[in-house]
Amino acid sequence: MQAGVDVTRCSVGGHRLPDSDRTRSPGQQLALPCGDSVMAAFIKKLFKNRKSDNAQPQPDVSALNPDKPDELNALIELARSAETNSQRGVAIDRIPHIKHLIPLYSEASATVRNRLAGRISALASQHPEQVEQTRAALSDPQQQALVHQLCQSADMDAEQISAETDPQKLLSLATEGKTAAVRLAAAERIEGEDELMAVQRAAKGRDKGVYQLTKKRLQLLRQEKDREQAVQNAIEDLIRQAEEHAKTDNLQLYAARVESLQSQWKNLSSAASNNQHTAFLTALDACNRRVREVEEASAREAESHHKQEERKATLDLLRDTLNSLREAMPERGPSLSSLDALQKTQENRWMEATRDSEVAKSEQKDYQALMLELRHYIGSVQRLQQQQEALQSLVDAESPDSAELRQLLETIDWPGGYAQPPALETAARKLGQAREVRKTQTSDQKTQVKALDDLLEKLEKALEQDQYSESRHLHKQAQHAFNALDHKHASQRQAHLTLLGRQLQDLQDWRGFATRPKQEELCEAMEYLATQHMEPEAKATHIKELQQEWRDLGGSSDQSLWQRFKKASDIAYEPCQEYFAAKSELKHVNIDKRQAICDQLADFVDNADWQNADWKAVERIHRVARQEWREAWPVDFKANRPLQKRFDHLLKQVEAPLNEERQKNEASKQAIVERAQALIDHEPLSEAMEQAKALQKEWQGIGITRHREDRKLWQDFRAACDAIFARRDAQRAEQVAEDTVALDTLKQAIEDSRQQREAAQDDLATLRQLQQALRSAPAPRRIPAPVSDELATEKSALDQAIQQLERGQQVADWEVRLHAGNSQPGDGSNLPDPLPSPREIAIRLEIATGLPSPEEDQELRMKQQVERLAAGLTGGNGSAGSAEDEINRLIDCWCAQSIEPSDAESLMPRLRNALANWQG
Repeated sequence: MQAGVDVTRCSVGGHRLPDSDRTRSPGQQLALPCGDSVMAAFIKKLFKNRKSDNAQPQPDVSALNPDKPDELNALIELARSAETNSQRGVAIDRIPHIKHLIPLYSEASATVRNRLAGRISALASQHPEQVEQTRAALSDPQQQALVHQLCQSADMDAEQISAETDPQKLLSLATEGKTAAVRLAAAERIEGEDELMAVQRAAKGRDKGVYQLTKKRLQLLRQEKDREQAVQNAIEDLIRQAEEHAKTDNLQLYAARVESLQSQWKNLSSAASNNQHTAFLTALDACNRRVREVEEASAREAESHHKQEERKATLDLLRDTLNSLREAMPERGPSLSSLDALQKTQENRWMEATRDSEVAKSEQKDYQALMLELRHYIGSVQRLQQQQEALQSLVDAESPDSAELRQLLETIDWPGGYAQPPALETAARKLGQAREVRKTQTSDQKTQVKALDDLLEKLEKALEQDQYSESRHLHKQAQHAFNALDHKHASQRQAHLTLLGRQLQDLQDWRGFATRPKQEELCEAMEYLATQHMEPEAKATHIKELQQEWRDLGGSSDQSLWQRFKKASDIAYEPCQEYFAAKSELKHVNIDKRQAICDQLADFVDNADWQNADWKAVERIHRVARQEWREAWPVDFKANRPLQKRFDHLLKQVEAPLNEERQKNEASKQAIVERAQALIDHEPLSEAMEQAKALQKEWQGIGITRHREDRKLWQDFRAACDAIFARRDAQRAEQVAEDTVALDTLKQAIEDSRQQREAAQDDLATLRQLQQALRSAPAPRRIPAPVSDELATEKSALDQAIQQLERGQQVADWEVRLHAGNSQPGDGSNLPDPLPSPREIAIRLEIATGLPSPEEDQELRMKQQVERLAAGLTGGNGSAGSAEDEINRLIDCWCAQSIEPSDAESLMPRLRNALANWQG
């Protein structure tokens, strides 16, 4: 291989060439002999002089014949060190082989590199065989990489660089691309931070455009990395907050905090991983469950309290009504329609207030007794109205039929203890009801006597067992029963009652002596409680507990002790009284709030455009209205009853379109789930993944749904998407496995080629088969650098071995012709006239093969070189072709003439040495 001139190897003037001046290994510059050094100095001086005479040296450069080794060396030197880029460009365009251009590339400027890359690209396209020849001639790894970069991508331009371009190739193009546009385009496609840093280091001081681009890209990458890290930190912090919120016992503003977490997650969810999505949704689900539990518990408590108040109000109303009917008859008489309406409304009211609720037996018993009494009264009024005319006619008669009147009164059956209508009173008088009353009273006296005797017996037993509270209670009942007796019956039992009363007093005195310390403790506890600052509800509860303990002790006969306890109780209750007064005022305020909520909700319902509604806003209004309604607590139940009915009705009006919209959206999400499930087996996979991503965006655009249904649909949708992308992961794993097999196969092919090459050094056919087998060996998508180096080394070794064998055959043919002499003349049409002398042939052959000439022929060699150069510069006709063609012509010249035996004897060894040097 020819290479550039090393002018430091000798001096001008034909001095002896050092012994070390000989052909170097492939990839290194060849040192020219002394004559070539003189030639380099001569060329430099020549162009310097011509520059002063003529400003355009290009025609002179183009006159150099690159097929001649000395002129080729001159072109290489001009391409390396000409004074202007224009001169270098002209020289580059004249160099005919890639192997001479590659060594120039690494030391050239960016402008000259573009020219070199263009020339190399053109040669690779026009003469593809030069690529393999260059690889065989160069052994330096960097130069081998340049061959691969500049030749294999000869048809690569900036428009052809895309995201699918191999990353390693992009890296190589960005640093060693043949044009600035290619380098910039490749640098723009590089994504990795490490790769960008490597390109930046390589471009520093050599390619300003690529350097600035990579610097800016690295800054953006770092900023994006910082931003992504900040987002990830925010996501992790939000997940932590959600998990902590799910576990907290502080329920104040709990739902509002959950909404805030959801709102923040919407802004961050797109950057969250599947695990982060799962963690947050799990925590959020726990929070929502707690919100619903709190809401449901509050609603249950409010409903239970409301039902309890309703039951109490029902019993109070029934008692008040019956008491008023007992005390006096309405001015216009009892109203049957009003009483009937009262019965039905209170029955419905009681039914609603007891539905799904536990009712105390005593409470249910009271209701049944009161309602039974009311029904009896209503029945009597109905019968009275039915018999009104008959009763009035009997009452108006002067001598009514007593039997008929008595039968009529029994039919009406007016309840005892209730005020009677005037007609009934008149009828009773006419029948002599006074006698009946006395008979009844006599019967009642017997009953009262029996009841009193039973009470006295129980009182006596209780006193014997020292049961003070029970004895006191029985004594009061006995006194009431005794007072109800007439004088006759009362006098018979007065002594017994008095005796038992004295025994009770004795028990009380003894008990008072025993309980006084405890009562004093209760006084002290109440006085201490009066000085304590605590929640009014709790304080009132403590007061009631102490009062109940006082009652359990049976009171106190010491009035001063009782007054002390009562005074302490009153003082302790004063702040509670203020609190309950404020609570009562708060109930009125909350009623006003609930009224305002109903008004606002009604206004919203009346003006809502359900066809174009913002359903998330409607859902929020529904939720906030319920929340504010619960917060407006406590309230007066009687005042709240109509408001509650109105509020429930308005909520149903909002819930109906909300539920309809939720069901519609759930149907849309169900359709998306089905479409996603259909994509699980869809081919091609890339299309399935794109459609799955589109479905994810479509999912996000769907509106409100019920939480439980949405979670179930989301789980199904996510499972389908995971199955789709699992196929991609499986394909990637399969491709990796295929690449692994291909890489192992390639390694084995390299090893097999190496072993067979070493065993078949002289078998050209086998070597060519190995070369073809290595080229066609399967290769993975990306070959690791060590394997790529081994592959390039083996290919180069095969190329060199084949070249050596081919050259050996050629040299053998030439030696046969040289030995035959003029008995085998070649084609004389291409021979110069006159023919060069045998000595000139030997010198020219040594020049063509790069072999030094003997010292005695140095002047003749220099003369030959100068003459050939002068002929080329002046436009003289020179022979064209490669070094091999030049050698072949020189052999033809040798064989075309008769050689003196003495010349043949002295020159033939030089010819053979030159051919051996060319063979390598």
